[in-house]
Amino acid sequence: MLDAFDHAILAVVQADNRLPNREIAHRVNLSETAVRRRLDRLRNEGVICGDVALLDRDALGQTMVVSVIFAEDSAGAYARFREEMVASERVTQCYSIAGEVDFILIVHAPDLREFEAWAQTTLLGDPVVKRYETSVVFTTHKFSTAVPLG
Repeated sequence: MLDAFDHAILAVVQADNRLPNREIAHRVNLSETAVRRRLDRLRNEGVICGDVALLDRDALGQTMVVSVIFAEDSAGAYARFREEMVASERVTQCYSIAGEVDFILIVHAPDLREFEAWAQTTLLGDPVVKRYETSVVFTTHKFSTAVPLG
C-alpha cells in the first residue's frame, strides 16, 4: 500500500531520479534514511521498475505507431506475437488492447527503409497478422514516462 510519502517520493524521482536521497528527503519532508528505505522497498516491490536515461527519439531516427489486426483470435497466437514484440529491439512499446485492433506498437528505426524491412519480415511474414497500419510520427510534442499519482 502506497502512502502520501511514497507518492511524493515517486513524483520527485519521476521528474529526476538522479537527485541524491538528501535532496529528495528535503523535498518530501522525511529523513534521508527513510527515503532510502522507501526507495529500496519501492524497487523491490517493482513499483519502480527501472532507472534509465531518456533519449531524444526525434534526433535518433524515426518513430512509427503501428496498429496490428490478427486474422484469428487464439491465446497461443497472442502469446507468441507478444513475446516476439517484447524481444524485438525495434519495438519500444507494445500494448494488447480491446476492440478491432489487437496490438498497438511503438516502433523506432533509423529510417523508413529500415522500418519497412523490419515490417516485411516481422509483420507481413507472420501468418496471424491480417493487417497492420502505420502512422509515421513527424514530431514528438510531448513524451512522458511519468505516471499521474493522485
